[in-house]
Amino acid sequence: MELTNKIINCFLALSAAAGLGAGGMYLYHRDSIKGGADYKLIKECEAILKENGMEFPDEVTKEEAALNGYLAAYGDKYTFYSHSDGIEEYLSAINNISCLVTSGYQVGLGESGKLVVTKVEQGSVAEKQGLKVGDSIISVDSVSVAGEGINKAAWELSGKDGTTMHLVIERDGNRRELDFVRANDENRSVTNVMLDSFGEVLYIKITSFDEFTPALLNGKLEEYDKDYSKIIIDLRNNPGGLVSGAVGVADTFIKEGVVTKHFANGEVVNEGVSDSGNELNMPMVVLVNEKTISAAEILTALLKQYGEDVKLVGTKTYGKGIFQKEKELSNGGIIRYTAGYITVGDWDCYQGKGIEPDYEVETDSSSIGTNDDIQLKKALKLLS
Repeated sequence: MELTNKIINCFLALSAAAGLGAGGMYLYHRDSIKGGADYKLIKECEAILKENGMEFPDEVTKEEAALNGYLAAYGDKYTFYSHSDGIEEYLSAINNISCLVTSGYQVGLGESGKLVVTKVEQGSVAEKQGLKVGDSIISVDSVSVAGEGINKAAWELSGKDGTTMHLVIERDGNRRELDFVRANDENRSVTNVMLDSFGEVLYIKITSFDEFTPALLNGKLEEYDKDYSKIIIDLRNNPGGLVSGAVGVADTFIKEGVVTKHFANGEVVNEGVSDSGNELNMPMVVLVNEKTISAAEILTALLKQYGEDVKLVGTKTYGKGIFQKEKELSNGGIIRYTAGYITVGDWDCYQGKGIEPDYEVETDSSSIGTNDDIQLKKALKLLS
């Protein structure tokens, strides 16, 4: 209850502070300040930047910039405005472009509307060229895509087999350049669920959660013809996805469990795990790290809290226990905003705190899937 009050009070405090935002003041007084001191300062800044070779991007309207300046005053990095409507449909279309599929990566909407890499298939062209989950794509061939939501510049990612695009990406707070050669291998496909085995240990790698993930996992398990009595679920570098996808995956392993969405308006919605009687409730290790985010944290919490013998190995998870909604505006644009927070079972919300592993094992993400993967080795040792 104390955490609930703190979160609600935080929403109220941020709302009260919003009116003080510079962007909000500009929007509110937009018509009256033209020619006044505020407008003069805006033009003054614009002139200084122009003298230094910086032009206001053509793909961003000044109204959009002002809106996002206003929304930034709320203090929530997940709240922003995008002039592109149909964000989810647009994302789906982008990720089904042949060259993204066959190069082995996908993109999604990150913090503050950034275009981020959400999936990189192991052994893919994208992985071999250095693209990593969590990379923010700043520009493609000098066309800015950062901070604008999913706009048409993202289509710059498509192209013919063998052509090169120049990417500027942001990783761990640092910007770097990458010349990425597109690959249109029509025989290649991307999946977010991969299975392997280490003797009697079944290894399951899940890279993201969508509406198809539970069915895909169960289909692969039905086809798997090796005997196993222990399980490793690898959620490292998993950026999340649909809550229902995570709950559906949990259905495969546990017979009970509940995820609760606490809306800021007071509404409470529960999403429960069903009891099918066919659950694979066996000794399990879940691999997590600082890039285990959102829906991946929900699955982690469900398995740890409701599984009979579940251990967490790796490093503390990201700590995203809030969820967002989208609403279309009168101009066809979209506002994406934080609608509330999530709890799993009897646990407190892990927003900003993350989930602590039972066994902390630190390693660089580049070692994942290699002979130097000490987190995986620890998991196998615990199950031996």
